[in-house]
Amino acid sequence: HNANNAAVVVLKPATGEILAMVGSVDYRDDSIDGRVNVTLAPRQPGSAIKPLTYAAAMERGFSAGSVLWDVETHIGVPGSRLYSPVNYDRTFHGPVRLRDALANSYNIPAVLTLRQIGVDALLSFSARLGIRSLEPDPSRYGLSLTLGGGEVTPLELARAYAVFANDGKLTPTTSILCIVNSEDEIVYEYEGGCAGRARAAVSERSILNAASSKAVLDPRIAFVISDILADNAARTPSMGARSPLRTDGIVSSVKTGTTDNFRDNWTVGYTRNVVVAVWVGNSDNTPMRNITGLTGAAPIWNQVITGIYADPSILESLKARGRLRPEALTAPAGLIQERLCLLSSVTDLAVDCQRGRAEWKLDSPPLVPNASGQLVPSTDWRFVPTPLPANGPLIERIESGVVRALAQPVDPNFAAAYVANVRSARGDPMPPPRYCLVPQEVRAQVLGAQPLLFIDISPFEDEYIYASAYAYARGLAILPRLVCDQQLLAAAPAISGVTAIISSPSYGATVTGTVYVTGTAAWAPGQALYFKMELQGPQFPEWTTFSEVSYTPVINGVLGNFGATGLIPGTYQLRIVIVGMDANYLHISPPTPVIVTGQ
Repeated sequence: HNANNAAVVVLKPATGEILAMVGSVDYRDDSIDGRVNVTLAPRQPGSAIKPLTYAAAMERGFSAGSVLWDVETHIGVPGSRLYSPVNYDRTFHGPVRLRDALANSYNIPAVLTLRQIGVDALLSFSARLGIRSLEPDPSRYGLSLTLGGGEVTPLELARAYAVFANDGKLTPTTSILCIVNSEDEIVYEYEGGCAGRARAAVSERSILNAASSKAVLDPRIAFVISDILADNAARTPSMGARSPLRTDGIVSSVKTGTTDNFRDNWTVGYTRNVVVAVWVGNSDNTPMRNITGLTGAAPIWNQVITGIYADPSILESLKARGRLRPEALTAPAGLIQERLCLLSSVTDLAVDCQRGRAEWKLDSPPLVPNASGQLVPSTDWRFVPTPLPANGPLIERIESGVVRALAQPVDPNFAAAYVANVRSARGDPMPPPRYCLVPQEVRAQVLGAQPLLFIDISPFEDEYIYASAYAYARGLAILPRLVCDQQLLAAAPAISGVTAIISSPSYGATVTGTVYVTGTAAWAPGQALYFKMELQGPQFPEWTTFSEVSYTPVINGVLGNFGATGLIPGTYQLRIVIVGMDANYLHISPPTPVIVTGQ
């Protein structure tokens, strides 16, 4: 794999003692720049920085149960082309809980989370946890910072993870426990580090230091992050059930990281008593080949941490003030559990959901630093109770990421007119609305309205468009943004022309297996006979019909499907053809290109 070097740091989280520091595999090997101590060299951390992103988000109202949308995403960047993050597995996982997003290291939810909290929030949070290599100026970084777009040292990252292991307390790292002069006089001692020297004596000139920890993170957030990183079942979809991250008999929390072109592999993990950070790569930044944090660094990490717990003498060295801390992860006061909906059960017209696992949730505002650095309850607006509005839609939050709202299905004719006439701020077609939110003041007039469940979505308009396309294609109910006005409630506006829009797959998407094409093909009565779906590409030089023709309009639904498996790989075009009353083509949608891999 062209992986020629590795580095390891082992810390005691309670005292900050550096128990082991291996800067390279061979100090004397100049062919690998062996004299470079990589533990002190800034490197890109890849996804190993994500726990800090999500911890910072939890200070701003996120929870382990928050819903994040892992869907195709294109984010506008001023002065640059669209930023389109992708997952390592090149697939989209739809609405996921924060626990699953972090445990499986999905990239898109991490990017969208950072977008909500801001790059400056991650930078200031990282600095609070002892990371100094990152520049404090947020303009130097983009949203890829949460995927490892900055540089940190393995020692810094180990120290930051030690905050999670140490109940939210930061302890400065140290490599010196005892200094004795030629007269056996103690010059410096840290945490009783000279105790093993029988003749060493304390004088009035001796400097005696004890570990000094500072609370920098709400211990409840530290616990929740540790609990997620210890959840082998949650990470199994991406990492496998029996990966090197699993340490049977040892309660460990762990995260991997891999950078672009396989230049850096990371695995950083910890127990309540020890932190182990492993880096694998090449000192000169030469790319490796097809090796990740899971396959490159994690096996070393597993050997180190299991070796520590198999050696009684090493375990003895982990004691702080004569004892080991309890290994079990125990929830601190101020956390409660809520039973969450299975997101797959929040479907169209759902009034209730199927309950899944219980998830941790803070029962009061998180503790955050004040101007003097002391942790105090947050007064952020997100945690200030607000009175229910007397007018307008009433949205009831029943749990993290799921709400209940009084809604009315939107007439298909109105939906077709809406998509034909409304565009996003960036010019993208808006998703055809399935529902509108009923204002309280007109509730009595809307006999067909009912309280329905919806999955919530971030406030960004483009994210709403992409999430809606994903949700509509799968029958999931996403919180509508359209409010039922008097015109909409009275009668739907007439459609002046036909409408043909492909919502999914999106422009340039890679498709595999059975591909369901969703969108809108609508016309006013008497305008058209039917619509059909057509495909053109390497295997079909001419436009070829797939699926059955439809004699009824489709609003925001499945237009047809085709099998991509076995097709000649390449770029194909999809289009909607609406046939008029005279049997001629009345309207053809703009072609939507998709990439077929043949799988």
